[in-house]
Amino acid sequence: MAFLKLKIVSAIRKSLPLFALLISFILPKMVYSQQSNTISFIDDIPVMETMNVEPEFSFSFDSPSGRIIILFATSDEKEESIVRFYDEIMPQLGWMMTDSEYLRGSEKFELLSSNNQNGIIWRLSITPKSID
Repeated sequence: MAFLKLKIVSAIRKSLPLFALLISFILPKMVYSQQSNTISFIDDIPVMETMNVEPEFSFSFDSPSGRIIILFATSDEKEESIVRFYDEIMPQLGWMMTDSEYLRGSEKFELLSSNNQNGIIWRLSITPKSID
């Protein structure tokens, strides 16, 4: 009987890291889908309903050092509103603000804006911390 208990405890201990990993990816998305209908996700990047993603310039791939996701988007929202949106949403998804980027695990999320002739274009990216 003790041998059976030992096998069960061992199996549970081995599966806990996998369970924690699954929860860390699923739970933030569940929280946001319940909080607001105006948030959608593209490759784990939250996108405001008022943002128009430019698919011809956006891409995602896995590299040897980690995943790289870059979205380009436009919006009629004021810059302050978009920055405030990400300042509120990213910590709830487990991202911690450091300087001008958010960090979570081995990844960083950056929100950059640039003016062009048609207005502001936004660059939203998730990259490994080591990529500059």
